[in-house]
Amino acid sequence: MSYRSMPNDVPRADSLCPTNDSFRHRATSASWRMAGSLAVLCGAAAIVALTGGPSDRLAAAAAPGPVAAGGTRPTFDVKGQILPLFEKYCVDCHSGTDPEAGLDLKLMLDGGIAKHRKTWEKAFALVRLENMPPADSEQPTKAERELLSRWMDDSLFYVDCKKPVDPGRVTVRRLNRAEYNNAIRDLMGIDFEPAKDFPLDDVGYGFDNIGDVLTVPPLLIEKYLDASEQVVSRAIVTPESLMVTRTIRGTEFINDKSREVGDGTRILTSNGELIVPVKVDFEGKYTATIAAYADKAGDDPAKMELRQDGKVLKEFEVRRRMNGPGFTCDVDLPAGESKLAVAFTNDFYDAEKKLDRNLYVQSLTLKGPVGAEEELKKRNAQVVRVTPDAKTSQDVAARVNLQSLMRRAFRRPVSSDEVGKYAKFVALATKKGQSFERGMQVALQAVLVSPDFLFRVENIRETDAYGRGILDDYSLASRMSFFLWASVPDDELMRAAGAEELRTERGLAKQVTRMLADKRSASLIKNFAEQWLALRKLRTEDVMPSKDQFPEFNEQLREDMIRETEMFFEEMIRSDRSILTLIDGKYTFINESLAKIYGIEGVKGNDFQRVELKDANRGGILTQPAILTLTSYPTRTSPVKRGQWVLETLLGDEPPEPPPVVPGLEETTKANPNLPMRAQLELHRADPGCKACHKVMDEIGFGMENFDAIGRWRVKDGPNEIDARAQLPSGEHFSGPGELVSILRAREDEFRHCMTEKLLTYALGRGIEYYDRCAIDAITKRLKENGSRFSALVLGIVQSEPFRMTRQADR
Repeated sequence: MSYRSMPNDVPRADSLCPTNDSFRHRATSASWRMAGSLAVLCGAAAIVALTGGPSDRLAAAAAPGPVAAGGTRPTFDVKGQILPLFEKYCVDCHSGTDPEAGLDLKLMLDGGIAKHRKTWEKAFALVRLENMPPADSEQPTKAERELLSRWMDDSLFYVDCKKPVDPGRVTVRRLNRAEYNNAIRDLMGIDFEPAKDFPLDDVGYGFDNIGDVLTVPPLLIEKYLDASEQVVSRAIVTPESLMVTRTIRGTEFINDKSREVGDGTRILTSNGELIVPVKVDFEGKYTATIAAYADKAGDDPAKMELRQDGKVLKEFEVRRRMNGPGFTCDVDLPAGESKLAVAFTNDFYDAEKKLDRNLYVQSLTLKGPVGAEEELKKRNAQVVRVTPDAKTSQDVAARVNLQSLMRRAFRRPVSSDEVGKYAKFVALATKKGQSFERGMQVALQAVLVSPDFLFRVENIRETDAYGRGILDDYSLASRMSFFLWASVPDDELMRAAGAEELRTERGLAKQVTRMLADKRSASLIKNFAEQWLALRKLRTEDVMPSKDQFPEFNEQLREDMIRETEMFFEEMIRSDRSILTLIDGKYTFINESLAKIYGIEGVKGNDFQRVELKDANRGGILTQPAILTLTSYPTRTSPVKRGQWVLETLLGDEPPEPPPVVPGLEETTKANPNLPMRAQLELHRADPGCKACHKVMDEIGFGMENFDAIGRWRVKDGPNEIDARAQLPSGEHFSGPGELVSILRAREDEFRHCMTEKLLTYALGRGIEYYDRCAIDAITKRLKENGSRFSALVLGIVQSEPFRMTRQADR
């Protein structure tokens, strides 16, 4: 086959960009955004040069054959047994000048399997699933079909695991949206979603972190610049943006009963208040100063109150003095908008003496926040740890701040020269009269649009005699952090990398244990489990139960369903349970809304609580409402979708696409609307083109027919009794979801293999290749020996050759 390769003479991504000096010149001019675009564009160009484009997928490992990778290789009598079978069942249609489907098996057999691998993989799937030969042609016996399948499996996928095996190669890729958000959170200490306006990430092999599909469209480059501006303004507060001095003239206040008397002064002639909305960017204590005077009438002075959102902060006595020192009060303002009011509370009028007490409000001045210098240091502590003072020069302060930040942002050590180039942004800003903090904002923005931050470029520390590159310590640390946290390595992981601790199994195990216990491992739920189990689909318009048939279904119930499955998966991680719990765990997490779906009494309120499942027909993710709803149609259940979900998600056996000429089930339903679902499906799969796949999917789905389209238990579907009996092609009989779950539990080896493939795909960011079977077999063997605990699966992946190594050259 033709392997993907990364030539050793390809330059680093940043060497293909403009020099930092030229970038600095652009960044400090009016063309800052254009300069940023250049930096990202050249980085993207470098990535294309590094990757050489998307690779071919060899997804054969998803269809495990009878020959174990690395075992004793069987021998076949190709001339005496294999070729005669092709001649008997295949060559009549697939040969000659006009072969069926353009497939000439004689030419393919003469050319060898390696030359036509992609086509042979498809042929293998069709033979194994009994889709070929066509149903109207002579069929091979079970023994003949098994012999052909074994020969093709061996010829396509056999790997001698006793010899060095290709570790594969991961396409250099950009951070996806989730990774970008998490990286900003962990680097800057600010929790918001700067990537929410990025274009949606494409999905490959079921996940959105696959290098081959993470392209860089022009719109994304513009969004990188927008996001970097948002991030730096939140991460670093400048004195200019923090300090507020605002004077609000009396005429800016709102009160229909007051009037203006000149010079921006507003008069209150009766009890009432002048209201003004004020908005500040930063929470803190501000000083409010009111310039006001009054007409004297009666024995008492005029009384004035300062109010905030209706609450009295302070009362003042106002005498007849213009241009006095003003009336001051400290005000605690939240970030955002508040309402301040100046109130007149003791109006007085002496008709006989014609004396009238009135309040004149000239202005209100806000200054703050109080203690701004300390507040500045506090808010900037995550990024600006050192500021210039008598002992520390501006250049040293900038370098200290950038050294730590760049090391984590670039996920590797950075040289003094590299840091110095970014520190020059700070010097240029201060030279123009801007603050040190503003200079740090500019430097930080340059870091955030650097290809070293935006792309995951990996380096190797050495190459073995077989062209396999061993990742350097920091690249391995980065793989671990993006796998388990979908984010950048923390200081401890970087320290471990620098100390070469990740080169030992003990060092890797220590970090895996620590990282799984960290709250950031929740990304495995949001980014791995949600995609593997198809939970994200439940949030789309594709899954919308009919309001007429299911009036209780609403958006909150949808989110509750997803949350239940997430909490179930999370508990497996936190308690380090066996992954087999996902199949038959007899507990779950529900609130009152979900309790109604389950028919469980005694659960009240919106808070989730753990409950034990006593119903024999409930257990594991398969019987949870989220899965049952996303595998249904708006008005009815779908045995096909449910069976397909089990095959693909739990057993790793993906059926092929249906033939284009076969009529859909909807046509069968329209022609026979009163038939039970089982009878309709039996009519549908009477078509030879449907039978091979449906005989597996439908039988699995029949076992779950007692659950309606939102996961409630039922015994009838309209007027028809539910028949949940089924028989698998392997001959196993069962009735209902409880017995189906037991059968799946008995196939634990297949489930371990499937989940290992899925998690390895997510961990690597690439599809599974046939030569990964050695690693997968080793991981699943170790997993079984360790009680199938989730941590053993993660550790097996992290210690595997595909995770620690990369292909370096064509082989």
